[in-house]
Amino acid sequence: MQEAGLALFKFVKKRIGNDYGYHSGPFIAIFIGGGNNGGDGLVLAKHLLQAGIRAFVFSLAPASKFKNEAKLALDDFLQAGGELEESAKFVESFGKNLYSLRKTFPFVVDCMLGNGAKGELRSEYAKIVQIINESRLPVIAADAPTGYDSSLHICNNICVHAKETMLFGFPRLDAYTKEGGPAFGKAVVAQLNYPGEVIKQFDEKNYLITEDSISQLLPQRNEWGDKRHQGTAFIIAGSKDMPGAAALCTEAALRSGAGLVTLATTEAITPIIQAKLSEPVFCSLEDRAVENCRDDARSKNHGVLQPHHIPTLLDRAKHASAIAIGPGLSTNFGTFETVLALLPQLKAPTVIDADALNAIAMLDDAEPRCGMVFHDEKSKIQAVTEYLRSLQQPAILTPHVREFARLFGELPNSSMAIPSRLREIATNTNKVILLKGAPTYIASPDGNVYIIPVANSGMAKGGSGDVLSGIIVALLAQGLATPEAAVLGALLHQKAGRIAREELGAFSMLPSDIIKNLHKAFVQNNA
Repeated sequence: MQEAGLALFKFVKKRIGNDYGYHSGPFIAIFIGGGNNGGDGLVLAKHLLQAGIRAFVFSLAPASKFKNEAKLALDDFLQAGGELEESAKFVESFGKNLYSLRKTFPFVVDCMLGNGAKGELRSEYAKIVQIINESRLPVIAADAPTGYDSSLHICNNICVHAKETMLFGFPRLDAYTKEGGPAFGKAVVAQLNYPGEVIKQFDEKNYLITEDSISQLLPQRNEWGDKRHQGTAFIIAGSKDMPGAAALCTEAALRSGAGLVTLATTEAITPIIQAKLSEPVFCSLEDRAVENCRDDARSKNHGVLQPHHIPTLLDRAKHASAIAIGPGLSTNFGTFETVLALLPQLKAPTVIDADALNAIAMLDDAEPRCGMVFHDEKSKIQAVTEYLRSLQQPAILTPHVREFARLFGELPNSSMAIPSRLREIATNTNKVILLKGAPTYIASPDGNVYIIPVANSGMAKGGSGDVLSGIIVALLAQGLATPEAAVLGALLHQKAGRIAREELGAFSMLPSDIIKNLHKAFVQNNA
């Protein structure tokens, strides 16, 4: 408790003033309960007093309720000259005067309940939380925001919405989920000296990954090598209705270090992309009017990938260090047939994205050709799993939530269960699964799950995934293994997206702006 309270003090002290977006004020308000979380708050308050910073400590429990370490912390606080205020006094003074509350306190520290709390808040806690939320004051929570149910991993009837939460000792997954993230705000981990037996309880194969890892994962450049020493990427993408997907994927690969990038796309859109990009090599695929039993109109099969393209693709793919397939290919049935027939014949590490994923999801419809074979969901998932496992090359699948559901069924309702589900799929398919979203999850066949705890609504736009595929295929081409390429690619994607948002804002930034800022993501990590 003393160690946690001291870490909280150092954290809070840095936030006094405007540097972190907190306005200055004469006092700091700390709300405590009668348990260990309240004890952390009392240690914080003692250190603030000793530093000459006035803290008001509003307690929701009488002094008689404090036991063991919390009682010792209370005694130390009182001996340092502190006073314990009843929470009712806070309600009386500020409950109907939020303006005065905002003028008095620059921010609030929540040490009421912390981790382990469950069930709905009692009325006295709910009233305090309501006033804090209505005041719109920044809140620093200790361990967990009050009102967050640590057993169900949700906010109950009412919950503190913290600007920042200090986690003691370990990251906790629910601070980065869609259920917990809005309550925890930005999660910051304080390293504490826990005993070994406590650490073992947290020894799971879930890893929190941040931008700090970029420099450790970057591939080594061969300063004396030619373009082929830097990796050759082969991208199969685009269709007459979605040339932009191919362009975004290709340009992202060019900006991510690949020495030679070849784009295979239909001749209908090759001139469009050539007008935009001068650096890639083009493999222009002949358009031929064909019919099949699903896409009966010849016009539907113009400007899209078709089975007669397979020999050309295989001939060009044999020279590639890595392959990406899927962005903007279309949902044409002939395209799906082509993808399903092509993937087992590819040898190089492969990024499988977008319409290539949709093709695999239609596996039960597309085999046998032109047949109408329907399975129940369990059988379909098994067919998809067996198909993916049969692919001999290392591969990374990059679905968003809806694409994932088409392949493997709906995700668990609780975000806390997502890592286990992804781990199961990655192990069963022997492929890396990168689930796009906030947060981003990357599951490896070895059982490890990497979580990138970033949310950026400016990247929630069509084309961002195409950029990600281009980054990853370039990293694969430079020799990174599939798990490392997926993690590093997602980190670079997120970092470039963050820089773009800082410059342009979430409303106005485009996927192409992620590419325009990729160089900064690399250069800032000495690349």
